[in-house]
Amino acid sequence: MAKPVARLTSPAQMVASLPLWMGYVPTESLVVVCCHEPRGRVGLTMRFDLPAPEHEALVVRDVEGRVRQQKATRVLVAVYTAEPDGEVRARTALVDDLRKQLDDLVVTEAVLVREGRFWSYLCSTESCCPAAGTPVDEARESASVRMLEAENIFNGKVMLPDRDALEASLAGPSFLAAQVAMQRCETAATLLTDALHAIGVERAGDASLARWTEAVQAFRSPPAQLVDMQAAALAVSLMDVRVRDQLAASPARDVPALLALLEQLVRRTPSPYDAPVCALFAWLSYCEGGGADVTIALERALRSDPDYGLAHLLREALLAQVSPKDLRKITRRGRGLERPAC
Repeated sequence: MAKPVARLTSPAQMVASLPLWMGYVPTESLVVVCCHEPRGRVGLTMRFDLPAPEHEALVVRDVEGRVRQQKATRVLVAVYTAEPDGEVRARTALVDDLRKQLDDLVVTEAVLVREGRFWSYLCSTESCCPAAGTPVDEARESASVRMLEAENIFNGKVMLPDRDALEASLAGPSFLAAQVAMQRCETAATLLTDALHAIGVERAGDASLARWTEAVQAFRSPPAQLVDMQAAALAVSLMDVRVRDQLAASPARDVPALLALLEQLVRRTPSPYDAPVCALFAWLSYCEGGGADVTIALERALRSDPDYGLAHLLREALLAQVSPKDLRKITRRGRGLERPAC
């Protein structure tokens, strides 16, 4: 069955939708959404900390490079700040410079969002863009925004108040819970080692993949919850890079459920067992156009294991501005993701 498409036709719908795409309400941020023809479909959504005014040009050049790498045909721009307006609207120079650098593309809309209201940088007509601003919640009840909300709820996603809350939602267990989770993972690792000796690497990997298939099927109908030893066994099985890479190349129909499952494992897996879990979650999330959750999970994987190959490979892809679409194609070729050891 075809997936429903939310069509955003007004600035109010765009502003109401941004936090739903990102998973949290940005603060002191520049948000740029890449869109693609023929129907202006949303691609990569990027968030940047608002720089000091003297550093705005550097951020604009970075944004321009990333937008062009994505081969976007149009962009949506939003500035989130509590800064008051001066003689002109806050951060007008930043938006004007960005528009100048992207003058061959369509800037569908550029808005300032502040204290629950928004203003357009592109329009000053009082009838549609009042001087007092437009309430951010004006379009919350529109069909398109409600569709996005429903999709998030169905996939178990909750919109959080800020990035710190998103980071906390992707943190692992702590204190006593971390010790108990570590014991479970050590037990699961022992069982996996015994299986490798008893039935061999290939059959043990097949058994792990069968457990993943069963779990993903359960997560197709949220809410779903893993029992403790099941979570530990799934997390530990990702130590086998063939299992991990097979999951990374999962068909598109399985990815939403797989991401929901991995997100739960991210929260329940202690270091150092969390490195494969976080790296795989970050990889798949980026392939699906994820934003801050990619960076948070990737940083956690590298803190847990600074030498973890898949995390370094993803970081290199991000630095090289490889698009989610291209990374998805590479992944689904079904080849190993780790580079050969030298």
